[in-house]
Amino acid sequence: MSNAVTLAEVLSEAGYFTAMSGKWHLKKEPTDRGFDRYFGHLSGATNFFTGDDTFRLNGKPFSEFDEDFYTTDVNTDYALRFLDEAGQSGKPFFLYLAYNAPHYPLHVKKEDFQKSQTRYRDGWDKIRQQRYARQIESGLIDPRFGLSDRPDYIPAWDQLSDDDKRWEAERMAAFAGMVDCLDQNLRRIVDRLKESGDFDNTLFMFCSDNGACPFERTRGKELRPWDPKSYWCYDTGWAHVGNTPFRWYNQKQHEGGISSPLIVHWPAGLKTSPGTMTSQPGHLIDFMPTLIDVAEAEYPTQYDGRTITPVQGKSLLPILQGQDRLPHDWM
Repeated sequence: MSNAVTLAEVLSEAGYFTAMSGKWHLKKEPTDRGFDRYFGHLSGATNFFTGDDTFRLNGKPFSEFDEDFYTTDVNTDYALRFLDEAGQSGKPFFLYLAYNAPHYPLHVKKEDFQKSQTRYRDGWDKIRQQRYARQIESGLIDPRFGLSDRPDYIPAWDQLSDDDKRWEAERMAAFAGMVDCLDQNLRRIVDRLKESGDFDNTLFMFCSDNGACPFERTRGKELRPWDPKSYWCYDTGWAHVGNTPFRWYNQKQHEGGISSPLIVHWPAGLKTSPGTMTSQPGHLIDFMPTLIDVAEAEYPTQYDGRTITPVQGKSLLPILQGQDRLPHDWM
């Protein structure tokens, strides 16, 4: 990172209040790299109920893990605090909210788990067909792209024992409950921005970093997923569903590993109709030039005595304005 700048460093120079909450997983800390405020963990994964020793609050160790602590909720608590501080500063804000959910371990609050406890009992074969049908109906997937076959190493659902079906359905329910909780927390962000009058002019960019993950690393299968000592994961059967209709998974260069949808919301800035979908490909490296355009910022050639590599991404702003963007020469 010595020859790079972060979004926060660029936007700070443009007069923005910069805040982050959630997973960092890089060298140094966010407050060393342009963020005015930070809460979260420096580790790649964490215990959702007890945290770990890498949690930080504005550069200082954080250890306030009480019995009600749940990482997804507390990430939002601090994000809301930072939004309030941004409002008091009078500056425009940049908030990077890096939820760790639904990364393993599949730690879920009991009430969120129970909402989905029986939802997945039809199994991965039927549910994958249903998802594909909805994707075709919605226009998300072109019908000429067929549904990839279930690999031989994933058993047919009807070949599983009753106990295995229950176990598989429950660990997918744990995953779903974590996503449900994430959605609830995004609603908290939306509600606060509506209260402050900033919602319509706030650009939301919501994206995952990779396709579904096939790693079976479960420990403590006999423990319920709201027990902090549990460590559930889901396996390839549900990862194959998560990547419908594609093949392969996280860490693979097939579409199942690299294809992640980007959801954008910005009433005051989008020139497209609500619900518009585009198949123009983009990449995470496009976030930097996009936000430079939106914030009317400048990308530096020098920063803090370092020579900075030229930006490689291409702005997504033309797409957000309903235009065709000149694509990358390579990706």
